[in-house]
Amino acid sequence: MGVFTRVLSHFKSGISTGGYYKSMNEALARLNQEYTMLHYPLHVKDDESFFEAQRNLTDYCMSLLPPMKGKNILEIGCGNGIQAHYILNKFSPASITAIDINMANLEIAHAETKKSNVKNIKFHIDDAQKLSTIEDNSMDYIINIESAFHYPDKPSFLKEVARVLKPGGTYLIADILTIPRKRNALGRYWKRRMHFHHWAKNNYEEELENASLRIENFHDVTSKVIQSFRNYRSWLRTMKKTNFFEDNLLKLYYTIHVRLNIHLLLTSRQYCIIVGGKSLN
Repeated sequence: MGVFTRVLSHFKSGISTGGYYKSMNEALARLNQEYTMLHYPLHVKDDESFFEAQRNLTDYCMSLLPPMKGKNILEIGCGNGIQAHYILNKFSPASITAIDINMANLEIAHAETKKSNVKNIKFHIDDAQKLSTIEDNSMDYIINIESAFHYPDKPSFLKEVARVLKPGGTYLIADILTIPRKRNALGRYWKRRMHFHHWAKNNYEEELENASLRIENFHDVTSKVIQSFRNYRSWLRTMKKTNFFEDNLLKLYYTIHVRLNIHLLLTSRQYCIIVGGKSLN
């Protein structure tokens, strides 16, 4: 694929979910010289790299859970699997089962697993709203980070979380919530193309209760995510240079993507983390 074709594919990715994740994997691998997690960054220090800021978000989420050493973990919407590997190496669960509906993401996950020769992590293609590969009452913890806003039937997703979670088990959902506002026709078209199905906080409160799942904590980290995104210029300076034209167009693509995320988080979205559990009876 030529330079122009590769760059064009990045910009076209902004109007389809599959294209978005393909291009984002390629862009982040190009920026960081390796595949990185696919979720937003979280600010801790001004001089941290993008990958460090992503790890901050994962670390923060894991800090909200009880110790997971020796536990069975399900990651729903695992993307390219990099986060699952990070959690396995740092937090020592007994096993991680990770599912995603995007086969291109899972191809990366399988390749990374083969390269690292890890045995206690398994990736499956599955639908978060059905979880057909997961047995009832089989998981100690369920984590779902930046995936639920793609699900058109979130009530079914939450009922599946309740089905596969062990009694007394814990779930964590990190999602980008909406602040309701009137949208124009272009905005509605873009949301349909990107399969965006954002919920507001009250939707989660109502449907988690309907799924017999309790909420223990609700954390809004929007300001820290915005602060981290604003460091993007320092991340771009570290990008390895290969081709002047492609380098600069890739930087433009990344800049547009980051600035759009900042704008949306300032005007119509919240980054929230919900932690709760399933009762023993």
